Amino acid sequence: MREYVLSIGDVKTINGPATFTCFGLGSCIGLFLQDGDSDISGGAHIFLPDDKRPTHSDSGKYYSVVQAVDALLKQFAQKGSSLRSIRAKITGGANVIVNAAQSVGERNAQSTVSYLTARGIKITSSDVGGRESRTVRFHSSTGNLNINNPGKAGIKII
Repeated sequence: MREYVLSIGDVKTINGPATFTCFGLGSCIGLFLQDGDSDISGGAHIFLPDDKRPTHSDSGKYYSVVQAVDALLKQFAQKGSSLRSIRAKITGGANVIVNAAQSVGERNAQSTVSYLTARGIKITSSDVGGRESRTVRFHSSTGNLNINNPGKAGIKII
C-alpha cells in the first residue's frame, strides 16, 4: 500500500490502495475523496477558505478550497472517474486562534462544505471545529478516516 503525506497545498489522487496523512491540521482542512465505482481515491490539505490566489498554480500547490477541490476533481476525471460516485470526508477547521471573531478554521469548513455541495459531491462524514489540531490518516482500502486529537484520548474513526 502506498503512503502519502499531504503538506499544506498538496493534492494527490491514486488508483489502488493508499493511506493519506495530514499532520497537525489546525485551521486547515483535510479533504479526502473516494470514488465508490472505481479504485480511485485522493486527498488535499487545504489552507485558505477563499480563492484569493490565481486559479493556476505553477508550484503544484493548491491553497484554497476552490483550487484544491477543482484540482482533485480534475485528477479524478483524468483517471476515469465519472464523478457521480465520489464521496467526501472532511476534518480540521479548528479555531486555534483564541478570541477571533470568526476563525479561519470555521470559514475553511463552511467554504469546503458549500463548494463540495455546489459541485454535487456528497459528504459522508466530517469532524470539524473545536480548538485543537488533529493528525489524520485516510485509508482508501477501508474508507476509514482515523483522527488523532492530542486533547482527547484514543483515535476517532469516521
